[in-house]
Amino acid sequence: MIDTHAHINSRDLPNVETEIFRIQNVDYLDKVINVGLDEETNKEALAISGNSEKFYCALGIHPLHDGKVESIVELCQYSPNRSRVVAIGETGIDSAGEFIPQARKFIETIEVANFLKLPIIIHANNTNEQILDLLKKHPAHYGFVFHCFQPNMFALEEIVRRDGYISVGKPITRPNAKRSLECVRNVPLDNLLIELDYPYMSDDPTQDGRAVFQKIQELREMEYKELERALDTNAKRLFKGLRD
Repeated sequence: MIDTHAHINSRDLPNVETEIFRIQNVDYLDKVINVGLDEETNKEALAISGNSEKFYCALGIHPLHDGKVESIVELCQYSPNRSRVVAIGETGIDSAGEFIPQARKFIETIEVANFLKLPIIIHANNTNEQILDLLKKHPAHYGFVFHCFQPNMFALEEIVRRDGYISVGKPITRPNAKRSLECVRNVPLDNLLIELDYPYMSDDPTQDGRAVFQKIQELREMEYKELERALDTNAKRLFKGLRD
C-alpha cells in the first residue's frame, strides 16, 4: 500500500533513523508520503525523501504551527530533491486556533500549491464546512485530500462533487467508529485514500496499515488485490510525482 500521510521527523520520533530503517523494511508499505509541519520538518522531510526510494514528501505549514508559507517555494526551487515533493501541506483550519490568521495562511498555501502545480493535503479539525467554503472561493487547481477525514456525509458529498479525496486511517478500526464506517462504505472508491498518520494516529506502522486496509476491504467487500490496485491508482492520480 501507499501510506499517504506520515510524520517521520526527529521532533516527533526519538530515534528517527531507526524509524526510517524500520519502515524501509516493511514489505507491505510500498511508498510513504512524509508530511512537513513547519520550516524545520519540511527540510527534514525533503532530506529523508532524497535518501530513500520509499519516501516522498509534502511541504507545508500546519495551521497550528509557525512558519512562512513562502519558505515552501524557496525549498522547492533550490533543492536537488525537488522531484520528491508530491504535495503541499499539511494546511487548513483547526478549531483550536484563531480562524482569520489560519484562513489567511490556508489561502496563501493554496496559491503556492497552484504555482507549483501540486495538490494540497488538508487538515480540518471540526472545520469541514469552513474549509469547503474557502476552497469554493480559492480552488486548489491540482487537487486536494482531507486527511484523517472527520466523518460528515454532507462534507463528503461536497468533496466528491469537487473531485476531492478523503483519506482514512486507524480510527476506522475502532469499535465506535460508526460514522467513519458509513463514509468508507459510501464514498466512491475513486475518491478514497489510505494513511497511518504515524506517530499521531498510529502506534506501529509495521502492523497498523494491515488493520486499516483489512477494515476497508471488509467494508467494501473487495478482494485484496483489487482494493490494493484501486487505492494505489488513486494515490498516483492525485500525487502525480509518485513513481511506479
